[in-house]
Amino acid sequence: MQDGKLLHLQPDFYECFRCRASACRHSCCRGWEIDIDENTLELYQNLSGSWKDKMDAAIACDESGAHFRLTEDERCPFLQQDGLCELICAFGEDALCDICALHPRFYELVGSYELAGLGLSCEAACDLLLAEEGELTLRCEETGEMIAFPALLESLGCKNAEEALRFIPTENLDRMVLHLERTEPIDAAWTEELDRLRKALQAGAKPELPTGPRYDRMLQYIVYRSIEHAESAGWQAVLRYAREGVSFVALQDALHGADPEHLRRWSEQIEYSTENVELLLSAVK
Repeated sequence: MQDGKLLHLQPDFYECFRCRASACRHSCCRGWEIDIDENTLELYQNLSGSWKDKMDAAIACDESGAHFRLTEDERCPFLQQDGLCELICAFGEDALCDICALHPRFYELVGSYELAGLGLSCEAACDLLLAEEGELTLRCEETGEMIAFPALLESLGCKNAEEALRFIPTENLDRMVLHLERTEPIDAAWTEELDRLRKALQAGAKPELPTGPRYDRMLQYIVYRSIEHAESAGWQAVLRYAREGVSFVALQDALHGADPEHLRRWSEQIEYSTENVELLLSAVK
């Protein structure tokens, strides 16, 4: 901490992020419930003319708040066929609700730090993370200093962080898949993929999982994303949780060839569900 103030840290690739918009293959405007914050809701409700009618049809309100009514194919009603947002096209980015303006960014307060990052359900974030194979480093906004990730963990009480952040595949892949099967699935395709993996392992498929800097970096970033859970679950559980996550990605890479989509898909299924994260942390304690 500097003069009693929080230090703001962000991953080495954070400032390089740019939304791919219409070029994105996995739009965040599909398949997710989109909540609308109160200030933006007021903005939408004060629109007039044809836009008032559009908003009345597009917004649902209940005891949990306001959100967009998704279409039958689970698209945001303002996601155009060209992949662009109709609201941005009409009014600019200031018209976005908070969740749309923020995604895929996240912020966590941990100790004397505010940690910023990019969620890996975003394909652009995955590609940025994996574009480098070196150790994850963090930039301090206040000083411009680059901080090695193990040094941050040591300062937060994680012992032997340098060694713990080297990826070693989990020894029991069957158990790893079983843990994943207990999570709430995001869609039917996730359940089907886990079923295929379980059957392949039961049939004797035992591929050698890849290791090395690429997987070390994945491990480090999943731990970074999960630091907030260390106080309640313990460092060993967080590290094992990350190890199983990377083992799933490495297994998919071994079976189908290295592809950032394997990491993106794991993140989409696990990291965006508090219940799924807590279930897996409990499973590896």
